[in-house]
Amino acid sequence: MTIALQLRSRLRVSPFRSRLDDYLVSLARGDILGAARAHFAPDIRLFDNGAAAAEGLEAVLRKLHPVARRFTMLRGTVDGLVCDRAGETAEFSCRFDGVEVDGRFFRETVSFRQRWHLGRIIEEEQWRGAAAFPHTSGYASTFASSGTHAAAAQGAAA
Repeated sequence: MTIALQLRSRLRVSPFRSRLDDYLVSLARGDILGAARAHFAPDIRLFDNGAAAAEGLEAVLRKLHPVARRFTMLRGTVDGLVCDRAGETAEFSCRFDGVEVDGRFFRETVSFRQRWHLGRIIEEEQWRGAAAFPHTSGYASTFASSGTHAAAAQGAAA
């Protein structure tokens, strides 16, 4: 009984991997709004191709809503997942295939970098088109200390 309580307690404190898996399943289903509502922190910061795109859950949902309405069908295929449970970071790509409301076929690969905290995504970078970055296994160790968001990462750690 004591072991079960300790395990449950630990899962509540760091649900990173199971929450990440839930997020990936939502993307695979093409449910980008559901993924955002269920997994983004209220103070989420979203970056698109290196530029700030939205800050705060409501702003992110306003940005994603027109995108979601654009499709009659959307599915995602996740690839190249690299995650660091202790650092609560993840990097992966997702190829989205769909049918737009006008009947045109759609395909786009989006690369993601995420920082999680207590089971919620607090920062997500999305790279698409020619800007999509190659995946490296060194991501987890360099995310918080490189690029545009180093100051934000250091501030969050303090």
